[in-house]
Amino acid sequence: MMGIHNQVLNFYTKNKRKIDPHLTILGLYLTTKYIVKKAKHILQTLMLTQVDIANKYGKGSYALITGGAGGIGKEFALDLAKKGFNLIIVDFNQVNLESIQQEILKINSDLMVKTILLDFGQGNNPEFFKRLQQEISDLDISILINNVGTAKGATGIFERIPLQNIIEGFNINFVTAIMLTHIVINQMNLRDKYQSLIINLGSASQNFFLPYYFGYGASKIGMASFFDALALENQINKKIDILTLKPYYVSTALINYRKGLFVISPEELVQQTWKYVGRVSEITPNISHQLQSYFDSSLPYYLLNYVNQLQRRPQKK
Repeated sequence: MMGIHNQVLNFYTKNKRKIDPHLTILGLYLTTKYIVKKAKHILQTLMLTQVDIANKYGKGSYALITGGAGGIGKEFALDLAKKGFNLIIVDFNQVNLESIQQEILKINSDLMVKTILLDFGQGNNPEFFKRLQQEISDLDISILINNVGTAKGATGIFERIPLQNIIEGFNINFVTAIMLTHIVINQMNLRDKYQSLIINLGSASQNFFLPYYFGYGASKIGMASFFDALALENQINKKIDILTLKPYYVSTALINYRKGLFVISPEELVQQTWKYVGRVSEITPNISHQLQSYFDSSLPYYLLNYVNQLQRRPQKK
């Protein structure tokens, strides 16, 4: 191996003046190609128009949203109400459920709004989900939004996190999405006139490792892998569109409503989402987040890991 290395080094040393200009040209070509590709992608994104989801998935059918009484889930619920969809809102906070129900009825008093009080952190057995299935089995569900998420059991130094918190965190962030999809997918396949839609709230964190934040990133990687496979499996009948969102920071309770240049609002995320349903299976939907993704992907992996480690290291008490 060292012999080959030395031969290459000697060849380069002897022919340096001839090789360097060609390497420069090659570098400029590859850089330009990368920039053009990314610029083209951004322009295509800017030119996309929202899909008419009422006609595509069936106005008057039901949209089921987990974690739908606050944050991104609430924004999806309000927007779908404006588009004429009935709602099934599942959340663990009764006060917030009553509040979102009233907000939806103010938008359209003719809509059916079903609220279900559930703590998905306790969803670690089939009976838990069967009870939910019984409540929704006779409804025409056209849209499922797997939105519920938590930082519980996901942050901190791994060996110091209580086991119960880890279990509840993975139940909420990963298990729930799979089980809810299993519950509704057969109902969706029986729909004749319209297609159906499954949206999953993933995260850009699935693109790299997050030390001290292991549970959240790991669950989002698992979610993306599962739904990418399901999207391929579903290509045979093409009755269900599957879209996994991979945003960076969105200003919700999960990040203490942080504000910033690259932090978007739940409303911005929702409005951008409707441009991609039925067109792709996985996307970082906002332009500012796409730019952030391009920047991250251009960094050496070791440097990205180092920065993530510095940013997320728990402070000493």
